[in-house]
Amino acid sequence: MTNVLATIALFLFACSIEDPSIAEFDLQKIRLSGDAPFNAYFREPEPYTYADKQADLFYAINNGDTMKVSVCEFESAMHTRAFFYNTDSIIEKAEILSENERKRFLKRGRRLFIFSYTLPISENSSTLDSLVQFTRRFPAKDTSASMDFRSFSLKNSRPDEDVSVQRDYFFGVEAPFIMLARRYRDADFTWVCARSSAPVSEEAWKNYKTKWQNNFYGMDSTALISRLSNGIVVAVYGDLDRERMRKVFDEFTVLVK
Repeated sequence: MTNVLATIALFLFACSIEDPSIAEFDLQKIRLSGDAPFNAYFREPEPYTYADKQADLFYAINNGDTMKVSVCEFESAMHTRAFFYNTDSIIEKAEILSENERKRFLKRGRRLFIFSYTLPISENSSTLDSLVQFTRRFPAKDTSASMDFRSFSLKNSRPDEDVSVQRDYFFGVEAPFIMLARRYRDADFTWVCARSSAPVSEEAWKNYKTKWQNNFYGMDSTALISRLSNGIVVAVYGDLDRERMRKVFDEFTVLVK
């Protein structure tokens, strides 16, 4: 009876943690496409990641390949994003050939996932879908920021004096409109608010939106972008969690309308 009560207490404690460390997870129970790893262990993080913790898991996949998944955990989601900002050769979701291995990097919350394998993965493959789904088994909430997002406001930030003009591309996608982008910052965060220089037709917007959603900045991105009823395209992106970004986006759209 004592063991049962202890197990229940441990379960309730684990559930009360909004974003538990990878150290709290039972690695043998973390499945990829329904399969448990045939080997899994914690190790010192790879030096180039600057992560705080790392777990390596190995899975046998149905094409005969072995999928190695390195889960690197950082102090905050901002540190995870910094990994991509400071590593020019790595693009999220793009397959990279490294010596005899192919690697794919995905981020979610304060964790970086490095998938290493031998055989190439098609962009339309169900295997790629399973990798994306794998990352969503982990919480994405960043609990490291002390500021309450309900008191977070665009009015309390400091805008740059200069406005960047994005003429040909926006979010890495060819755009049929010009975007005017300005960076904002406060004591904890940095982000960008952008708007089109003129109204954008519905057809041009739909064409751009389709290309953007298929780009690596697309559906998994925390960026918010939309076309307003007056035809102006607005976007907010940067080092904000989803709640703060939505608040800034709502404030910014009111200014643009």
